[in-house]
Amino acid sequence: MFDGREVVYTMGMTDTESLRAKITEIKTRFDADPDAFLASTTNLRDADFALMGKLIQLYCYADLNARRIIDALRHAAHGPGARNASRLQDAQVFPKLREIVAELWESNLKEGVLKAADTVEMHRLHRHNFAHWAARRVGSEEALVLFTKNAREAERRDGDPQDPDQLKYGIVPLDGFAEELVKLEGHADYLAQSAAHVERHLTEFTERFAEMKK
Repeated sequence: MFDGREVVYTMGMTDTESLRAKITEIKTRFDADPDAFLASTTNLRDADFALMGKLIQLYCYADLNARRIIDALRHAAHGPGARNASRLQDAQVFPKLREIVAELWESNLKEGVLKAADTVEMHRLHRHNFAHWAARRVGSEEALVLFTKNAREAERRDGDPQDPDQLKYGIVPLDGFAEELVKLEGHADYLAQSAAHVERHLTEFTERFAEMKK
């Protein structure tokens, strides 16, 4: 018997009234008869696997290059001993990126990296859910239902302990995901280019930071 008394459901990429209505309608059906609802779910399609995998990898690529930028800029601003990106937890990466980039002088690089950091971090929850929660399709609809029986994962989402006989679930409409992946890919590529630029011109960045401290 499925027990979903404690639930967590997440929005799609774009928080709109139509998506909220869709989530509410799906959640109502789920809560009314969980067993029947689960029986009507279907396996993920190949396109779903591709979408989820692409989002995960784009985020990982952005995370990698964010860490490169953090280390290069901290090196330039505070010396080689200030490199610390390899020790950051996932949730710390983009806040720390914004922190060090805020020390930069006004420039296209500063503005661009801050914008990319904000956009990529918006996708962290979905990246984590897609990587750690099990997914099924909500029938023929453009929506997924994600499940976890991992108590730590469940409590991380809503702060409520999960009973041993419970699954927690999330509802994720797919409307807008394809468009968001295009944006995410662009920002991930920008971070890669920015990391290469800062590393390539590390000496110039170091000199500029030194001048600012005079």
